[in-house]
Amino acid sequence: MNKKLSPYVTAQRFSVIRDMVARAKAYDNVISLSIGEPDFDTPAFVCEAAMKDTLKGFTHYAASTGDPELRAALLTDICAKTGLPYEGKNLLVTTGAMHGLLAVMRTLLEAGDEVLCPAPCFSDYAGHCGLAGGRLVQVPTKFDNGFQPTLEELEACLTEKSRVLLINSPCNPSGVVLKPATLDMLADFARRHDLVVVSDEVYDSITFGEKAESIVTRPDMFERTVVLNSFSKAFAMTGWRVGYAYGPEWIMGEMVKVLSYSVASTNTAGQRAALYALTGPQEEFAAMREAYRRRTALAAKRLNAMPGVRCLAPEGTFYLFPHIDAAEADSFAFAIDLLDKEQVVVVPGFPFGPEEAVKGCIRIACTVDEETLSEAMDRLERYLTNHCA
Repeated sequence: MNKKLSPYVTAQRFSVIRDMVARAKAYDNVISLSIGEPDFDTPAFVCEAAMKDTLKGFTHYAASTGDPELRAALLTDICAKTGLPYEGKNLLVTTGAMHGLLAVMRTLLEAGDEVLCPAPCFSDYAGHCGLAGGRLVQVPTKFDNGFQPTLEELEACLTEKSRVLLINSPCNPSGVVLKPATLDMLADFARRHDLVVVSDEVYDSITFGEKAESIVTRPDMFERTVVLNSFSKAFAMTGWRVGYAYGPEWIMGEMVKVLSYSVASTNTAGQRAALYALTGPQEEFAAMREAYRRRTALAAKRLNAMPGVRCLAPEGTFYLFPHIDAAEADSFAFAIDLLDKEQVVVVPGFPFGPEEAVKGCIRIACTVDEETLSEAMDRLERYLTNHCA
């Protein structure tokens, strides 16, 4: 038997985040600050409205481009947010932003093409690029510069194979929001080097100060930018698997083929739920965002009071990416020992970028209530006091 497999698949590693979750199952009284999933349930009004629609017969295939009513509501929202003239030909509904990421990379990349991405960055990006035959080139940024990429860092990683610039703001894992001046620089860089930009804006509504701006609003970026978003985080709808992508027709008109051949269409019930989440009362979603603001502020304050710990002020998402002196040697060993000694699950920094960008860092997801989060901080402080003095 010929057991040869695709190197595009075998080259990918399994998720370190999910590995940490699996390891935690061996312990009792665990506090998990690992996986990036809201602890809130989808609001009842969304579930009830979607259920009523399924009973009315919304149980069949949707169009590969998405449910017409959801698409119309999304276009209204997107045009209001960006001030740009998006039309139906510019929008696709995807099975979560993860599906959108894979689909856009399959549409844009040829074998050997490179995708530049400021790091730290979402650990799954390498897989999205690799499965399309491309290669993720992580551009190291610095903690002391607030993880804002610089032109010098980008130029140093540019090659003749560079095809795409992938950015994420607000950022998983750092929680950093790209500054307007940084977006101006990135847009100029993309134009000068004829790069397509893929902008992951899944957390754009979860910010704690200035709103996150989109690179697509910069001059001449409409025709070279694909924006990805999702209902998962902002609307506490991870299990519904509904995302969306919008960009120029020359990309979206081909990208729909990937969606059609991979899933036919995003699940109809999920799309109806997304419609009601987007167009219904927003108070519960605003309360979720306020909870994330309080939690990240609480955790950052506690972390910065611990010896040998530095944490950037939270700007968005529900993540923190502190630098811990005790994790400098091996952040994975640190995370495993913390789990063993104090039953707190964090994610080591190494999956999120090259060593010069992430050494000594861990990712903390503030997706537990404030009382539990405070207990987790107590345990981390005790661990540092007892084992890392």
